[in-house]
Amino acid sequence: MRKQYVDKLVEMLQASALDAVLICPSEELKFLTGFTPMMCERFQAMFLKKDGTMFYICNLLYGDQMRKMMNNEMPVYTWFDGDGMTASIKPILAEQGLLGCTVGVNSSAQAFNILEIADQMEISFKNAKPLLEELRIRKTPTEQQSLRRAAAIADAAYEPVTHFIKPGQKEAEIRDFLFAEMQKNGGTKPWAIVASGPNSSFPHYSEFERTIEIGDAIVLDYGCEYQEMQSDMSRTVFVGSVSEEQRKIYDLVDRAQLAAQAAAVEDAWIPDVDQAARTVLDEQGYAKTLINRVGHGIGYMMHEAPDLKQCNPRRLERGMAFSIEPGAYFPNRYGMRIENIVLINDKGETEILNQARRDLIVTEG
Repeated sequence: MRKQYVDKLVEMLQASALDAVLICPSEELKFLTGFTPMMCERFQAMFLKKDGTMFYICNLLYGDQMRKMMNNEMPVYTWFDGDGMTASIKPILAEQGLLGCTVGVNSSAQAFNILEIADQMEISFKNAKPLLEELRIRKTPTEQQSLRRAAAIADAAYEPVTHFIKPGQKEAEIRDFLFAEMQKNGGTKPWAIVASGPNSSFPHYSEFERTIEIGDAIVLDYGCEYQEMQSDMSRTVFVGSVSEEQRKIYDLVDRAQLAAQAAAVEDAWIPDVDQAARTVLDEQGYAKTLINRVGHGIGYMMHEAPDLKQCNPRRLERGMAFSIEPGAYFPNRYGMRIENIVLINDKGETEILNQARRDLIVTEG
């Protein structure tokens, strides 16, 4: 149990309108307790009340495992499939004084369970994701060092993969090569997007079946975990040839990324960072092709606070780590993205964690 963070969360609860927060299996639960069980349709969650007391509710089949993992740090209540979830947990929540109260829910709480509990127990549920994100939005020196290492592992895979890519390969072969490179250097839980040709116009493309062809743009978006911290970087490479139009757009995306990166300083207004990238893209009327936020926070989860978008009215602070990843996407043709992770370190400096080359690369055909 990360007691210092639990204590901090209790302080935040006491300053809020919430009576408690429930945290279902997730990275958020793992962050606080060091463990998260398998998630299924059966309701389970840790409850933390504003008086600092905690308890856990789960289905009977998880009971012994959760008692072992929680190490007697809180009571674990169980319910049996045959008795029904709401009928079983209502007396527990009554005993804990939560009937009719206001309870925050984390990002993995399943709506069908929450709605059923709300209907049967007159509990008002509120979004507690921002509260839980605020808990860890500023990275400690140890976390910052792990972020640096995770980024370096991703960086180290880039040059080798640019030499590996050839026409005739499947996207999946490139993915597997990236996985092997990151694991070789100490990265765990590798992941990757390998979006080639027209697939590169989909920012979050999720398949790996297309065969690489000469003339393809390939968006490589990948990373891994190192000591619980995540990495996430993107580069765009071209196979065999690149058109003048693609060169022009690549230059715009490159300059847009550098402009937003330069704007990401301590105390910067987040909407200004997002706008910095769009202003460059709009030199050629391409701001509309940046169809998503310019970046996202990173740490224990791939996407966490702070979001770098125009509607996020806050300033960058020391300890915040986030991506800067503008792109340009042209449906059914191609897309491009360049992404680095940026850290506002404990000295208030803007530290660029990814150092992989960013010049336009045309691989051998």
